Amino acid sequence: MSTSTYALFERKGHWLTGVLGAFRDNRLAFLAESAQLAPIVKFRLGHRRVYLVSHPDLIRDLLVTQQRHLARDPLVRKILEKTLGVGLLTSEGEEWKRHRRMIAPALHLQQVRGYTDIMVRQARALTECWQDGQEADVEQEMDGLTLSIVTAALFRVDSAAHAETIAATVPALQAIATRQFDRLIQVPDWLPTPEHRRQRALCDDLNRIVLGAIRQRRASGAEGDDLLTMMVHRTDPETGARMSDEEIRAEVLTLYLAGYDTTALTLTYVWYQLARQPEIAARFHEEIDTVLGGRAPGFDDLERLPYTRMVFKEALRLYPPAYFIVRAVAEPLELGGHPIPVNSVLMMSAYAMHRHPDLWEDPERFDPERFAKDAESGWHKFKYFPFGGGPHICIGNQFALVEGPLILATIGQRYRFELRHPSQQLELEPQITLGPKGGMPLRLHRRTPPGYQCR
Repeated sequence: MSTSTYALFERKGHWLTGVLGAFRDNRLAFLAESAQLAPIVKFRLGHRRVYLVSHPDLIRDLLVTQQRHLARDPLVRKILEKTLGVGLLTSEGEEWKRHRRMIAPALHLQQVRGYTDIMVRQARALTECWQDGQEADVEQEMDGLTLSIVTAALFRVDSAAHAETIAATVPALQAIATRQFDRLIQVPDWLPTPEHRRQRALCDDLNRIVLGAIRQRRASGAEGDDLLTMMVHRTDPETGARMSDEEIRAEVLTLYLAGYDTTALTLTYVWYQLARQPEIAARFHEEIDTVLGGRAPGFDDLERLPYTRMVFKEALRLYPPAYFIVRAVAEPLELGGHPIPVNSVLMMSAYAMHRHPDLWEDPERFDPERFAKDAESGWHKFKYFPFGGGPHICIGNQFALVEGPLILATIGQRYRFELRHPSQQLELEPQITLGPKGGMPLRLHRRTPPGYQCR
């Protein structure tokens, strides 16, 4: 734990609502501006006492050194449980450890290596459906692609029948959850408001799909190395217990949320930036053409595609899908020389930290060169944390860091992207994840690199 004292600044607000209005009206600007006021900024969101923490040393303290003093934020947990149930994003203590033990083997890097053919095959199939010169909402295209990949790779089921339902349901549930988080007073769940009825109906749609797949897998008795099969058949090495259908349902929904939407958003931002910056796009295309010579990329090509990986990592810096983390103080702790009372809320924002001028030169500029060879070795480990950190680091980070560059290389072989019009600007919409408001309409242009092999 850091023994240094760090400045603490208090943002005043309305006597009743605190700064809830500013936070709700422009959340990203509020987080970025507050982060530059002091390493620790105290404010109120209604009755909730919040500390925004914005220094790499303090982020490390919270996510690693002092994480045992923290718990899931009760409000966030309650909102997420209504959709996900009790899974990795909502569970605590021994229950969380047991779930993590059961799921981690399917997302180990060597296991992810076995999913690469699915990633590339699905990405190639998508490009075969596109037409030269067409305009498309690239966010929707990437959503559909990553949804098909996570379903096929982790659950070995055909998503075609349910993809449209899932792709429409998850954003709708995110919008509801965001509204609930921003409210001064929470509406009791038992009240049959239109929002609650809509939320339950959407959850019922997801549950039918997921529980149907679980029951089908149990009935078939099929063996395999995909995550769903592992969860159905595997016993916990420490307790000997198996996961119930409800526990598996919660984890499937959690991995859908964390495994397709977040990567799809990062890919969307890459295509947008490549459309804006032809010089970066030219270097990107030159690398994949030179390294692959038209053949499909594979796992072993990732090390030979450094610029492609740099582009993906820079998109994660500028537009982290998980743009803020919330924790509750379960036991008294000291942070940066200041006592933090029990039941306070601690907030850490990757969005604000990744754009902090004290940490990054020209932070608003999209510049993959930040991630050039060995650059990260000289950084503070918690200067850049798109996947969180410590014991609760995103369990799918290895999957994302393989999937993202492979999709970029596969699609980049066949297509380049152009803005719909020169003045097109990106407007971000922070909900549960950080998405583009109104989607991402871009124009698609076919390219055929030398030696491209269609299969």
